[in-house]
Amino acid sequence: MTDTTAVPHDPDDDPAALRARIAQLEARLARTEERLELVQAFTLTGIFERDAATMHGHWDRWMYEIWGLPQASEGQAPGYTETSQCVVWEGDGESRLLGSLGHAGTYRQRIRIRRPDGQERHLNTQWKVMPPTPERPAGRAIGINTDVTEVYDLANKAAALRAELDVALTVGGIGVWRQDLATMRVTPDVRGCELIGVPYQDSGMSLEEARARIHPDDVVHTAASAEHTLRTGETTDMQLRYPAPGGGWRHVLLRRALQRDPEGRPLGFVGVIMDVSARVESERRLQEAARRLDMAADAAQVGLWSAQADHPLPSWNARMYSLLGLDPAAGPLPLRKAIERCAHPDDRVRVLEESQRWWRGVPGAYEVEFRIVRPSDGQTRWLVLRGRIEAESDDRPRRSEGVALDTTAHQTALRQLRETVERMSLTTRAVGLGTWSSDVTRDNVLWDAQMFRLRGVDSAARTVTRDERRAFVHPEDRDAVISAQNDWIRDGETWRDVFRVVWPDGQVRWITSHSVPLLDERGRIEGRIGVNWDSTDVHLASQARRDRELAVAESLAKSQAMSRISHELRTPLNAILGFTQLLRLAEGDPDDPVRRDQWLALVEDAARHLLVLIDDVLDLTRAELNGLKLEATAVRCDDILDAALALVLDGAERQGLKLRRETVEGTVKADPVRLRQVLLNLLSNAIKYNRSGGEVRIGAQVLGDEVEIYVADTGHGIAPERLQQAFQPFNRLGAEATGIEGSGIGLAVAKALVEAMGGRIEARSEPGIGSRFSLRLPRADDSPRSAAAQRDGPAESATEGMVLYIEDNEVNALLVREMLALRPGVLLEIAVDGASGLELARELARNTAPSLVLVDMQLPDMTGHDVLRRLRSDPATAALRCVALSANATPADIDAALAAGFAEYWTKPIDWQPLLAGIDRLLGGPAASA
Repeated sequence: MTDTTAVPHDPDDDPAALRARIAQLEARLARTEERLELVQAFTLTGIFERDAATMHGHWDRWMYEIWGLPQASEGQAPGYTETSQCVVWEGDGESRLLGSLGHAGTYRQRIRIRRPDGQERHLNTQWKVMPPTPERPAGRAIGINTDVTEVYDLANKAAALRAELDVALTVGGIGVWRQDLATMRVTPDVRGCELIGVPYQDSGMSLEEARARIHPDDVVHTAASAEHTLRTGETTDMQLRYPAPGGGWRHVLLRRALQRDPEGRPLGFVGVIMDVSARVESERRLQEAARRLDMAADAAQVGLWSAQADHPLPSWNARMYSLLGLDPAAGPLPLRKAIERCAHPDDRVRVLEESQRWWRGVPGAYEVEFRIVRPSDGQTRWLVLRGRIEAESDDRPRRSEGVALDTTAHQTALRQLRETVERMSLTTRAVGLGTWSSDVTRDNVLWDAQMFRLRGVDSAARTVTRDERRAFVHPEDRDAVISAQNDWIRDGETWRDVFRVVWPDGQVRWITSHSVPLLDERGRIEGRIGVNWDSTDVHLASQARRDRELAVAESLAKSQAMSRISHELRTPLNAILGFTQLLRLAEGDPDDPVRRDQWLALVEDAARHLLVLIDDVLDLTRAELNGLKLEATAVRCDDILDAALALVLDGAERQGLKLRRETVEGTVKADPVRLRQVLLNLLSNAIKYNRSGGEVRIGAQVLGDEVEIYVADTGHGIAPERLQQAFQPFNRLGAEATGIEGSGIGLAVAKALVEAMGGRIEARSEPGIGSRFSLRLPRADDSPRSAAAQRDGPAESATEGMVLYIEDNEVNALLVREMLALRPGVLLEIAVDGASGLELARELARNTAPSLVLVDMQLPDMTGHDVLRRLRSDPATAALRCVALSANATPADIDAALAAGFAEYWTKPIDWQPLLAGIDRLLGGPAASA
């Protein structure tokens, strides 16, 4: 700042006075420069001077400070080009600056520079262009640069804040209003008018008009608020109701502040107004929810409590007092005092320590359960406190809220449950019951120790893998058990099974396993539980019982079979014995040979029937024991059917039946003799059980790899439900009451024979229409072999030789003697027991050794095997050919004899033709090569 005080010029002053005056002026100049320096430092203002033509000039040090350029010596200003590069020119700013240098005058411009250090600064530039002088024809410019960056930034921030405020007022639905105390007019802004429901006017409205919009109950509060603010100067808030556009009332918060003039005199009220209807409604709902919560908590006997760090007492609902047994009139107690007063002595220290640890620890949920002794009645109850601690924040202290529940009933139930579990554990251990549980995937299955003991393993309870569980199961049961388990578990069913496990020492034990699914509250399966127990003793006892039942059933079946066999045997025996007795009585009547021949024929028929019956029984026995000797070969169906038809033709004619041979094709793989036996049985049944004038059809057809041979009749038929009973031995389905001969064993034998040949037999029947029995046999390549070639018969023979027959039964010996009488060249010697037979064989061997030895297999002193063994041990008799001749005709007997060394095995009763044929064959007669 320049001192403008006038200094009078007195040329008459002496030099001393002039020097004093000069010193005074210099002192004032120094003070002025100091003041100028302070102003420049405070306002960041630099002074510059430039020649208008050369642009050369001077800068003070503040110019360099502002522009961030290194200070030149003697204040030499930087060149214009250097400074111009630092300026961020906007529009025509540079041209206007350069243009001003040619015209004297004062100029002002705001520029933005970017200093070498990267900072951007905002400068207010003012300069004055001096008119030209002789010394400076182009003139010069003197000016200042003021750094206004901070002011610029503040202005920008103020503008941003104002914009943000406008946005906040708009978004927040906040209106602004003013009341002039002189005119008493109220002037809201546009938003304020919307909130109170009036159209906007620049002139506002009168105080009476403004108050007329307020709910009548709120007007008195408005006046009181205005008086309080005017008297105290305090800002006040109040909640008013204004009519809402859709009806009802809008809740508005009005804030009022006092506006004063510079002398502090009140000018008016200013404030804001905002819609708080949503907040009021939320508070109403919150209060309603709190009321309902209190009602629900009281109904559920739940105590509600809350506490905060800056308040000494918590907040309790009424149920808290009753739970703790405290008087509500005394008010709530701090947590520590409540615990000290009510907690059970045995739980008190623990609960205090846990509560303090939670309160001081990390915020979050907590729970503690303990016993209390209620002061009101002295009862001991269980109580659980559950709560959540919230961390402190800027606007609220650390606090905790929670509930209290009486869990006495729950604890009692748990205690009873534990006692029950303990009793069950004792029971399961006592009875050896193992338990297990699993999740829904069954990947994690937990076994208790007993589950391992049931498998011979000593282990604590643990989780077992699928492979480990599978390894315990017996290999023969493993796949079936695992498959059944997977099916039942997949379907969510209860599972029960019995299977074997193998212990490490090799023991095999039976385990019974039972499991059920575990369901969640929605009925979805979330796992399974199950039990195992050792059922070996039960299984063995059950098996023994089944064995006994089976033995009893077999015994009963054998008894029934023996009864039927006895009946079937007695029928032909009755004929044999009866007619034999009649023949003896008629021995003195030589005039009745016809009647005697008829009786003998009947005796022979009965005997043959008896033989067939016995053979069928033996065949059935052999089939059951897999002892049938079959010779499978290719058999032409036309040959075998023709041979069978020829044997039943006479019987069909006697019955008045028609035999019809239908289409016959194919060749089967079968034993020809057994196949003919089966066909004869089926044909005989079709004839016997047919009706007079009926028909029997037989045929064969190729069906792929099989050939079907069928026999159909027009008999009475069999009910479908009884058809399979026809294949039961000795079951004639009631035909025994019809007088038709039969044993009831033929179909059983036929079925056994067909199955032994690799085929099957099927039957269809319709009562009143007839029956159809068919054989399905494997197909074979066609062969020209004739069924007639399969039949053998004895031939006349001139056989010679000696036969030794060891037989204790005189009738059997006599029968063989009489039959061999038909071979005059054969000599017969008979021994009555094994010892005499051996002695006779040795005696004969010294002279003329016998050509053949027939041995009965059941002698009084030894068996036939013993006889053969002793003959073989004596060199004199070791080479004799021996044939077993016995009534023992089971496959096992025959196989054992042939394996011991007998050349052949002949069965009783003796048929003279096969006997003589065998003698001829073994003694080398002509029939031996037949």
